[in-house]
Amino acid sequence: MGMTALTTSGQQIRPLNKSPRLFLNVMTWEFRRFRASRLFWFQALSFFGFFLFLTWVSGTTIEISDRNFSGLMAGTSAHGLLLTLPTVLLLLVLLLPFVTADGVTRDLHRRTYELLLTTALPTQAYVWGRYLVYLAMSLGLAVLLLCATLLMGWLLHLTVPLYPAPQTEAVFSLWIGLVVPATILVSSLSFALGTLFPRQSILIKIAVLVVWTVGAEILPFSLGSTLISTWYSNWDPTGAVTALKILSQTHDTQLHTATSMAQFQQVLLSFENTMPSIRAWFLPHLVLAVISLGLVALAASTFQRSRGLLQG
Repeated sequence: MGMTALTTSGQQIRPLNKSPRLFLNVMTWEFRRFRASRLFWFQALSFFGFFLFLTWVSGTTIEISDRNFSGLMAGTSAHGLLLTLPTVLLLLVLLLPFVTADGVTRDLHRRTYELLLTTALPTQAYVWGRYLVYLAMSLGLAVLLLCATLLMGWLLHLTVPLYPAPQTEAVFSLWIGLVVPATILVSSLSFALGTLFPRQSILIKIAVLVVWTVGAEILPFSLGSTLISTWYSNWDPTGAVTALKILSQTHDTQLHTATSMAQFQQVLLSFENTMPSIRAWFLPHLVLAVISLGLVALAASTFQRSRGLLQG
């Protein structure tokens, strides 16, 4: 899979024996470039502040109504996160295609692909090195989302009367089950499509955003919890349908049993602090993330620098 410098038209292609080292060099070059960019650090800090604001807006209190009673549920509680995380995740996904889709096509946009064609860098090392760097950046944004959720939860607990402290186990479990697989899926899909079709990178970004928005915001409210099948709720990568199905099931079995306002408040307190079951949908979400890694492997194995960048 190695390539050598194209010094003459008749020169033979000979294999390289230093592919692992070159693979690490690609990652090191990319990390150094981002580390030296002040704009990159400013954007990361802005994203963190933005996630803090979103968690505060969507997670302060959530009104839960029953047939005769209503109450407030903390947005950073175990069941409250099922309502707030898909919304914050949607805005994270809006950023990811712009982070990863241009991982390879950046050379085309900056007119540096002619230099790339003359290097002895193996294509596999070039593609996978770029991908892992941008995946690490995407997961870094997901970690910022996690930190913002925990930090805002504790700030609300310390400043708002009766606001419960965030449950660390629930936050981590739902973050790993909802946010991490979605981050890997969108990042890998955007990178793979952008690598295979570099001249359509803008259309790819728009398509990913439109499909995710429809799945997260339109389908759950148009179908309703009664029309959502179990398999779709388990495999929904956005987490919105998954959360809606879980909340509808637990809501019907727990909150409807209250016969007085005091009992409703007690049941609601127990309901919001109970860790929802993630057994049914956790594995399907991981499977989707693994499939997206397969798409990156396909893009890396079929990508040819001369044809991919010049004719893509």
